[in-house]
Order: sequence, then C-alpha cells, then structure tokens
Amino acid sequence: MANLNPDRQTEQAIYQENEMFLETWNRGDARAAASFFTEDAVRVGAFGDIQRGRDEIEAAYDRLLHQTMPGSTANMERGSIRMLTPDLAVWQGGLEIIPMGRTPMRGHVVQVMQRLGERWLIVEAHPKLFPPRPA
Repeated sequence: MANLNPDRQTEQAIYQENEMFLETWNRGDARAAASFFTEDAVRVGAFGDIQRGRDEIEAAYDRLLHQTMPGSTANMERGSIRMLTPDLAVWQGGLEIIPMGRTPMRGHVVQVMQRLGERWLIVEAHPKLFPPRPA
C-alpha cells in the first residue's frame, strides 16, 4: 500500500499555499485568490454555486468578497493532508468566515491539490458552511 502521508517538504508547501490563499481572501483580492486554482479547476461553493475554470472562480470570488460578504475575513485550521499520488493530495480542514458586523460562520473545506512546478494548486475545492447551532 502506498504511503498516504506527505513528506515534510510537501506538507509545508501545501500549508504555505493555504496560508497565502487566506491572505488574498482577507485582502479581498479575487484575482489573486483565483490564481491558487488550476486553469481547469472546479469549485463548489459553500452556497451551492459551481464554477468551472479560473475565470469563473475569479468572478465568483469577486462577487463573494465585494457583494455577498464585503469586508469579511477568514481563518482556516492547519488541517490534514492525504497523498493520493506524489503529485496529487487531498487537504481538508476547518474554516471560519467572519463577515463584517455579523456572526462568524464555521465550516469545513475539502480540496484536491496538484503539484505543478514548485506550487500546489487547487484542482477541486468544496468549502461548506455549517448551519448555526440551535439556541
């Protein structure tokens, strides 16, 4: 059976990509956020919206960051990584979105990442938000 754990260098590279993605989200930079995805990536958003390709993903982040949740910030857990092949990995972890002036929303992200050169780009992302807990 193949080793499903990443080596230290791969692990650090994936975590670093996620940290840099989070920085672009918190700056509200839709174009930079989309640059973390492959050209043919698929994103199934937390609200059920589906984008195919980097251009659609950029447009979705532009709407999300400037219309749906302007001024929001996000945090992600370090999460965990499972290697599928030496160049494909699944990363998953907790997510918190803090909309300006509203209650934080918690969720979870699962994404498939592919090594392309020195980078690990997102091939497919599935962020989900959990419903609020009953009072």
